[in-house]
Amino acid sequence: MGNIKTAMFVLWFTITLVVIMSSSVLKNRVQVLERRLNTINSNIQKDIADIHVLKAEWSLQNTPDRLRKLAYEQLSLENARPEQIINYSALQFNNETAGNVKPAGSKKQFTTLVKAEVKKNAQ
Repeated sequence: MGNIKTAMFVLWFTITLVVIMSSSVLKNRVQVLERRLNTINSNIQKDIADIHVLKAEWSLQNTPDRLRKLAYEQLSLENARPEQIINYSALQFNNETAGNVKPAGSKKQFTTLVKAEVKKNAQ
């Protein structure tokens, strides 16, 4: 009977030690994961703040007035002059002579002429 009590005591003592050690390991693991979670959440908050700053910067940099100014400065763009604007009917094609202009009979014929002229000039 004494051996059984001793064996039971050793068994319960061993089980208690295993439970204490595993809960300690689990507690440490949870603390590590909580620290990682806090770091990730902190990084997310920093990224959100950075996104807000970038959106504000984007809005400021893309105002139409600023873009127009940059286009004139960097691309040397100028307003279109009236002599630069022409009508398709004023275009002279190679198959037409200066004095004998034949207007296209329909929009389809005109489109065909324009495509042929563009193709010819591309070669």
